[in-house]
Amino acid sequence: MDAALPLFARPEFRDLTGPALRPGGAALTERGLDVCGLARGARVADLGCGRGASLSLLEARGFSTLGLDPSAELLAEARTSAPLLRGRGEALPLAGESLDAALCECVLSLSPAPDAFLAETARVLAPGGRLLLSDLYLRSPGDPAESQAAGCASGAVSRCLLEERLMRAGFGILLFEDHSRSLAELAGRLIFAGFPQEALGLGCGSGARPGYCLCVAQKRKERA
Repeated sequence: MDAALPLFARPEFRDLTGPALRPGGAALTERGLDVCGLARGARVADLGCGRGASLSLLEARGFSTLGLDPSAELLAEARTSAPLLRGRGEALPLAGESLDAALCECVLSLSPAPDAFLAETARVLAPGGRLLLSDLYLRSPGDPAESQAAGCASGAVSRCLLEERLMRAGFGILLFEDHSRSLAELAGRLIFAGFPQEALGLGCGSGARPGYCLCVAQKRKERA
């Protein structure tokens, strides 16, 4: 195992998780899409599409789909007919109000500028557009040492701070669910497969506990 690579970039990790490089896999994406209630033909982008696992689900539901990822390697591995763009969520190469929905799955916590990421997502969504977000978060509310988390959890924050960021960006929260069991199950599989616990990047300081959440938010409509 190459310890210098991020966990999601290691071949051993990809072999174990398959195309969906995150806890919960396709089932969690399907759950979020059901809550979003999008009509057939809706314009949906996967921001951080990786190997394209969620793009296949979006296409199967009849959406007009676009994938974006900063990794040329992952985009080259994507097996999809959807258009693919290389880029970052903090500076989306998309027109304003050009999307009905966006997926952000296990991506926001890796962003160096999460507020800019959310502001850009709001910019490209039409009023009333949906954001399906799943990610690591800290289940220890009010922990002052949130920034001391390490590895994959380095950008994880509490539910309160995550919801504050979404509201500042112009979103209203429609759903927040804890799916930490999916994170525990994936961690268990990785450890059983021989990954050392410290390689999982889930260490947190001051007793903070990492968890995993599914959140669906809606861009607020402008007042008439």
